[in-house]
Amino acid sequence: MPFDSLEEIKLEVKKLIIETLKFEIRPEDIIDDVSFFSGENTIKIDSIDVIELVVSIQKKFSVKIDDQNLAKDVINTVNSIAEFVYAQHHKS
Repeated sequence: MPFDSLEEIKLEVKKLIIETLKFEIRPEDIIDDVSFFSGENTIKIDSIDVIELVVSIQKKFSVKIDDQNLAKDVINTVNSIAEFVYAQHHKS
């Protein structure tokens, strides 16, 4: 499933987070540019959640996050996940 814009990817990322981690909120409630670890976003995740999200993101978007440090950087905000996915699909 190709995603052509960052906005499309962001929405799919939010839906995936809610589904994977079983949050009872709407996608639009998640703030795009605030860290999931800060306690300032609508959701807060821990290291176990990161592992679950990495697996889900890899499956849904056909990308590879094979480095623990990369995973920490990617799974930080909706924007960081969407930008990573977009970049992986738009490599020249």
